Amino acid sequence: MGRKASKATGNIYYIARIRAAEKNGVFSSREKAALQLGIERSRLARIELDKIEPYAEEVLIMAKEYNAPYLCKDYCNNICPIGIDLALGKNKKQIKHDSLERLSLRFLNSVQSIDDISRKLVNISMDGQVTEEEYENFHKVLRAMNEVSENIKSIKAFINSHEGLRSRFDADLHI
Repeated sequence: MGRKASKATGNIYYIARIRAAEKNGVFSSREKAALQLGIERSRLARIELDKIEPYAEEVLIMAKEYNAPYLCKDYCNNICPIGIDLALGKNKKQIKHDSLERLSLRFLNSVQSIDDISRKLVNISMDGQVTEEEYENFHKVLRAMNEVSENIKSIKAFINSHEGLRSRFDADLHI
């Protein structure tokens, strides 16, 4: 097995290659991996050392060869301008400026009413239909659920926007 690249240990592409090397020894060194991937060795090194961003085509190849589909999602959420806009949506500017503490408080505030919302949802759904009188409460339930969902997305986007956090939770960040 190749030497461990201490400067690249937090890099998502390096981590994916090392995980792939556990099943396929060809990925144990950058040289062999570069040949297998069809990416120049020095370019692969610069990608793994966070010196350059990979091209979308390179990410597709690495995701397939390393059996790491999360690389594509990470690329779309963090590098591709179109993907970033879609992943962060209307909260993009807010997330970049908010701290994790602020996002957490916003999330906690949104879930405080879950018991009340759950009761309303149970009452609405007991007879299997939504009556005219229940529409307003049902609307409140849906708004509360959307608020919780948006707060979860905001926290995940915050984690995704910080490399040190993102590399530790890469498989758990389904936005």
